[in-house]
Amino acid sequence: MAPRLFADLRLINGSTGDPVLYVDSPGTNNALLFDAGDNSRLELERLADLNAVFITHHHVDHFIGLDRIVRANIDADKTLCICGPAGTIRKVYDRIRSYEYQFFPFQKIVLRVEEIGDGTIRTAHLECTRRFPEPEIAERAWSPGAAVFQNDEVLVEATPVDHVVPCLAYALVQRPGFHVIPERLDAGLLRPGPWIGRLVAWANSGAADSTLDIQGGRFSQSALAEQYLRKSRGTRIAFVTDTRWNDISRPGLLRLASGAQRLYCDAFYAEPQARQAEKYGHMTAPQTADFALQADVAELVLMHFSGRYAGNYQSIIDEARAVFPRTSAEFV
Repeated sequence: MAPRLFADLRLINGSTGDPVLYVDSPGTNNALLFDAGDNSRLELERLADLNAVFITHHHVDHFIGLDRIVRANIDADKTLCICGPAGTIRKVYDRIRSYEYQFFPFQKIVLRVEEIGDGTIRTAHLECTRRFPEPEIAERAWSPGAAVFQNDEVLVEATPVDHVVPCLAYALVQRPGFHVIPERLDAGLLRPGPWIGRLVAWANSGAADSTLDIQGGRFSQSALAEQYLRKSRGTRIAFVTDTRWNDISRPGLLRLASGAQRLYCDAFYAEPQARQAEKYGHMTAPQTADFALQADVAELVLMHFSGRYAGNYQSIIDEARAVFPRTSAEFV
């Protein structure tokens, strides 16, 4: 069995609902959300832990959850990054300005909106303390496949894909070095907290051993690292939805997902509906499996099944497994 990659890594609506992937590491406010569709299965407390949100495109089933994200974070004193394709700055700003605010002094949220376009990233800061004035936009060069976000633990890459509207695919890349072993943390006596981030930073720095004060006790960092951390080359997780599998999208997608530990990918249609898939900008299950095979991923998780297959989702899974046996789906 492959080791757990993060403390929380799951499609919150499974393979049949809006494709929303939640990723979290313990002890820090650094959760990530891929797509902003229906997220009502996530408690507001988990949404308040977000460090960044990555929107593939602005169709309602990928964007409707922005309201709950704003609600969960509006009282925070932090910067929340929101990345998306062309048009994201205006669409997020219009949603933000559609609400009435009392503008309490503790409401210090800043939304850093990153709009990823053709060779550029346009950035706007929407600041609550300034009562969300019309955003000023800065622009910098960007190459498809390059990182659009990074922190101490991970970076996120993006590439444009071929849908019926501007759309992006993403890859989450865990940095090489020491990482928490979630199973050990679950079984241990110490509760997750800020000490985890300090321990990981110490282990990756190579500094001399010292101690950490945790829950009223003092612990050797080297002993904690031996119990709770593992050193790894990092891992790659790809998130791809709403795209055709064709000569336009294929090169970027293969770069993005190559060698990934896990590929979460759209399989909206079965093979008999290939014509509809082409028309509406989706993949069929065999195309998704061919993508996984060519990208040499360790495992494929199908998602975003069309509701037309309700009661017969197994047929989609079987089509994909015939091409790529390491295929699964998640049901909630």
